[in-house]
Amino acid sequence: MKAIPRIPAGRRAFTLIELLVVIAIIAVLIALLLPAVQAAREAARRSQCTNNLKQLGLALANYESSNACYPMAAFAQYLPSGSVNQGMSCFVGLLAYMEQAPLYAAFNTSFGYRCDANSTVSAAGLSVLWCPSDTEIAGVFYTEPAGKAKKAFPQNFMFTSYGGCYGAWASSTTNPAASLQQQNGAIVSNGINPVFGYGSGYSRNVVSIASVTDGTSNSISFGEHAHGLLSKTDGNSSFYKWNWWVSGNYGDTAFTVFYPINVQKKSRDWDNGASSGGYTEGGAFLNAATSFHSGGANFAMCDGSVRFLKDSISTWALDGTGTPPGASFNQSTMLWSVTDPTQYKPGVYQALGTINGGEVISADAY
Repeated sequence: MKAIPRIPAGRRAFTLIELLVVIAIIAVLIALLLPAVQAAREAARRSQCTNNLKQLGLALANYESSNACYPMAAFAQYLPSGSVNQGMSCFVGLLAYMEQAPLYAAFNTSFGYRCDANSTVSAAGLSVLWCPSDTEIAGVFYTEPAGKAKKAFPQNFMFTSYGGCYGAWASSTTNPAASLQQQNGAIVSNGINPVFGYGSGYSRNVVSIASVTDGTSNSISFGEHAHGLLSKTDGNSSFYKWNWWVSGNYGDTAFTVFYPINVQKKSRDWDNGASSGGYTEGGAFLNAATSFHSGGANFAMCDGSVRFLKDSISTWALDGTGTPPGASFNQSTMLWSVTDPTQYKPGVYQALGTINGGEVISADAY
């Protein structure tokens, strides 16, 4: 009978303990690698976001060169029914300068965006308006039913992750006087026009590059306005009814530096993206620059450059209710009032968000 051959000592199998040690080592390596992979992906998304804003900044410069003024952030336009509704956004005006001339030609500028005649344009999605970190925006649309705004047919609306800067004390587009704050007879001027003007009826606030006396490299034109932070469950369907890219309605495609960057991180009463309208917590979010990037947000300047502004930038403080302390908004007059005008000396963020405040901003201030 042949003897059973013995397994050489050098070829014995793994023991259970050795196998567990190997698995643990692999798990540790994966745990160390994943954050690096995520960081690399976010860096790529942030780079693409920067490129998007760069394209918007170049389009804005070409628009101003051709028209001797910047496009308006918001104004009123007629509907086919003859009633007045919100006008088109600044992005519609920039289409011809964003290699979207056919889409601009398809827009009927005799009427507002919210009508059957402009349903083709409103349903178009532009990747240049989508931040890659705003992951719930690409390809998503909202269908407004027939009958709304006196439409005969349903109309689809796509969204944007960006907005134009509307200055430091923005309010209703129907009341240009809201750019002045009055308290106890004293007038506190916001100064300080934004890059994007407003229109009301037949009046118009025209802003040209000559108006940017603070310098084009020190004045914000566009910023991030993250759509995915809006709530889908607040009862108002805020996620679907705000940030339509064709809309000139304030809060859809414009923001104000009155509120700090990423206000949702700084207000203790933040309501998870819910939009309760007006100038409450949800309203503050709708009207503030917001981002999914860690630590701040990207902004395009009037010279076409793009800068990342940190959440820690010098800005007006919050009182915990979504507004700076001592400031209140009157829905009847559409005016802001302040109890202590001296505390509203512009921070660095407010200085960058205005074009003719006369502030001197050093490069290390943000």
